[in-house]
Amino acid sequence: MPTPSPINTGSDLVRIHKAFTRALVVIMQRSQGAGPEPELRDGFRSYVLAFHNALEAHHLGEDEISFPYWRMKLPTGCFDRLLSQHQRMVPLLIKVQAWLESGKSAWEEPSMAKLHSSVAALNSLWHSHAPLEEETIGPINAGQLLTPEENAQLSAQLAAHAQEHSFPHELVVPFILYNLPVEE
Repeated sequence: MPTPSPINTGSDLVRIHKAFTRALVVIMQRSQGAGPEPELRDGFRSYVLAFHNALEAHHLGEDEISFPYWRMKLPTGCFDRLLSQHQRMVPLLIKVQAWLESGKSAWEEPSMAKLHSSVAALNSLWHSHAPLEEETIGPINAGQLLTPEENAQLSAQLAAHAQEHSFPHELVVPFILYNLPVEE
C-alpha cells in the first residue's frame, strides 16, 4: 500500500481553487440568456447557492486563519493585496445572494443577466486573485516554510472553520467534489 503524501495546505488551496474556477465557468455558461431549462432550475439554484456559500466560507477562513498565520511565516507576503481582492469580491457575492433570494423573478432575463454579469466580474477578479494567492501560500511555500506538523495543524484549523461556515453541508460537499478534476 502506498504511503500517503504529507499534508500540504498549499496543495489543498490549489485544489479548492480548481473547484471554484470550474464553477465560475459553469455558472457563466448556464446564466446566459434565459438560463437553464425549467426542469434544471432547482438544481442550478442549489449549485449557485453552494458556490456562493463555499466561496464566502473559503475567503473567511483565509481572512481569519490562513492569512494571519502566513503573515508570521512570510512577513513580506502580499496579504493586504489579497485581502483587498477579497473585499472587491464581496459586492459581487451580495449580488449573487440577491439573485438567490429573488424567487420566481430569478428566471426572468433581466435577473439572469444580472447574475451572469456578477459572476463574469467575479471570474475576472478570480483570475488575478487565485494565481497570486497560490504563488504566495501555495504548495511551494507551504512545503518549504511550514513543517509537516504546521501544515497538518493549519489544515485542521481551516477544515474545522470550513465545516462551521460552509452550509448547507448536503450541498457544499457534493458541489466541491463535483467540481474537482477527476485526478484530485
